[in-house]
Formats: sequence, structure tokens, C-alpha cells
Amino acid sequence: MKRMLRWAALLATGVASTSYAQFAKKLIPDFAQIQYAGSNGWMGLGAGYELFERRLRTNLQYGYVPPAKGGPLHLFSGAIFYQPVRFRPGSRFQINPLDFGVKGSYQFGNDYFFNLPSRYPPNYYWWKPAFRLHLATESSLSFKLRPHSGIRSLSAYLEFNTNDLYLVSYVLNAGSLRIGEVVKAGIGIRVGF
Repeated sequence: MKRMLRWAALLATGVASTSYAQFAKKLIPDFAQIQYAGSNGWMGLGAGYELFERRLRTNLQYGYVPPAKGGPLHLFSGAIFYQPVRFRPGSRFQINPLDFGVKGSYQFGNDYFFNLPSRYPPNYYWWKPAFRLHLATESSLSFKLRPHSGIRSLSAYLEFNTNDLYLVSYVLNAGSLRIGEVVKAGIGIRVGF
């Protein structure tokens, strides 16, 4: 019986290490990105995954605004984008004319809070100053690199987004806000692995 338990333990350990290696490989992101502006700080760095035959893209991103640009501010965001249409004008190019997405962002700092401090009466703000929900679109151009280069693709993208506070303010104050005041733009580079 002891011999059978030892074999079972060795087998379980081998299977566990193989499973762990496969699990760890799945944790490696499918892409990394750097983005300028677009509600992710002055500059943001992130990584994410592509799912469902690369039709769905998720990412997490850290953004920073330096003091010279109005900070210091630190942001953390997560996004999900759906790619309904893509064109391949050649074997190595891909154009995504319009991806649709949602984002959530959290801004750190004493002036940004998720729960109202006691100095404010209940329901003083209907929104959470530290947290924003965004509706977003993205257009991108991707270039596939040769196999075995370690980098699968390079993409340049343009993102437009608005958040819950901007959108409600725009609707409730029709005519007093211009679309450029509630829609933010960002540009970035995505490296696919």
C-alpha cells in the first residue's frame, strides 16, 4: 500500500508541475502597450490578453500624470474591447476600423475617494470622484512580424472615450458643453507576443 501511495504521490507531483507550467504560461500576457492620454493619465503602461480568436481584448493599465502636467496623479484602469470587424489588406497587415469597449478607472490620492468623507453630507455627490466608468472606441493598424521573432505584431491605435460623469453632464447641460469637452482621445502602441 505504501508503495502505491508513493507512486501516486510521484505521479501527482509530476502532473502538478506540468499543470503548473501550463498554467504559468497562460499568465504571460498576449500584449503590452504604452498609451499617451485618453483618460489613462499623461502616459500609461499596460498589458493584457486576447480571447475568442482575438475578437475580445482585455487589459490592465497604470497611468501617471507628472506635476508639470497637472499631477502628480496615479491611475489604474481595466478595459474590455470587442472587435466586430477586421480587414486584412495583405498577409501582414490588419485594420480594425472600430472596436467598442468599456473601461473602469481608479484614481489614487487624497482628493479622490470612493466613499464620501464625513465632511460631506450624505448623497452630496452622486458619483465617486475616484472611480470612472468609460465608453470607448478604438481604431488600429497592425503589422505582423515574421515568426520566431519573439514579437508577433506591432499595432498603432487611436482611442476615443467618455466617462459617466462627462456623459451625464453633456446630456443634462445640452448646448453648454461641446463634444470635445466630454470626449477624450489617446494614442498608443501595442506589442503582441
